[in-house]
Amino acid sequence: MANAQTYWDAHQLTENLQRAMQSRSTIDQAIGIVMASGGRSPDEAFQVLVRASQRENRKLRDMAQQIVDRARLGSTPGPPHNGSGS
Repeated sequence: MANAQTYWDAHQLTENLQRAMQSRSTIDQAIGIVMASGGRSPDEAFQVLVRASQRENRKLRDMAQQIVDRARLGSTPGPPHNGSGS
């Protein structure tokens, strides 16, 4: 029984790490898109995404996925409005 639990725990950990890596990749792509469209540094672009995520009460990875999807479709999105007037 302990072996089954150990296996299940390792399996869950592997799945969680894979999801986290995919989310990070998508977030990095979105940061690049925001940087290119708004002339921002990587840190500034990340903060734009964070603020947009908080403002819209959506997960950061979901915001990032939307930006990446729009870019893939060819509709170059501007950076999400960051609420600071810049």
